[in-house]
Amino acid sequence: MSAKFNFYWLLSLTILFAPISAKSDQVKDTDIIWATDTWINFTNKDGTGFYHEVMAKVFEGSAYNLTVEYLPWKRSLFYVKTNKANVSGALPKNDEYLFADIPILIQPLSILTRTSNQNLTLDQIQHLVGVYPEMHFDEVMQPDIVSYINGVSAHNRQDALALLQKGKVDYYLDARTVLEIKLASLPKEEQEKYHLQDLSKLSLYLVFSKDEKGRALKKYYDNTTKRLLADNELQPLYQKYHLIIP
Repeated sequence: MSAKFNFYWLLSLTILFAPISAKSDQVKDTDIIWATDTWINFTNKDGTGFYHEVMAKVFEGSAYNLTVEYLPWKRSLFYVKTNKANVSGALPKNDEYLFADIPILIQPLSILTRTSNQNLTLDQIQHLVGVYPEMHFDEVMQPDIVSYINGVSAHNRQDALALLQKGKVDYYLDARTVLEIKLASLPKEEQEKYHLQDLSKLSLYLVFSKDEKGRALKKYYDNTTKRLLADNELQPLYQKYHLIIP
């Protein structure tokens, strides 16, 4: 076999397999995993909820192929940290993650307390015993209120509510939307025993993996959400769920 024939034979193989390789890389770059816990009215397992609708709108018509993996909250964040997932959240901004530019959710940080505790000041709250969900410590302990919060953590939100019901604590601290759902789950006559009071505001952002894929995804997400907000295309979703528009 001549050297000239060898050259053209190798060249033909390169041309033949190059498109396949490029296509494989393209699929790999656009297949993304969204790791999330389930949250009623936000990330329901049947694909409904506010976050699902926002993500569907953001990725509509894009080259990205979005797959949802439902995982416990801390594991979802761990998957993003270790690049096993590309996006998760949402969280208040800190130094640990790569955050979106615009919050996906802004909501009051509130307490659920007995109706006898009306219009409590932070100084009064400082002398009460509260409870908060352990796995969401970073979200609920906002800088403007953390020095006034004394109490205990609960393993999960249902345990936090149970401590309040049993009179073991004076209030339950959490995101208002969560507290509203917990309050609505109680019998009507028991609901009347409790009162919601806003203490602070919570801005929550999606987080992305700190690899090349995550950074590209963040850039796409940021540019798209800014455009959709500028065109008033996301506002109807916020209004549908009675949420603050960022």
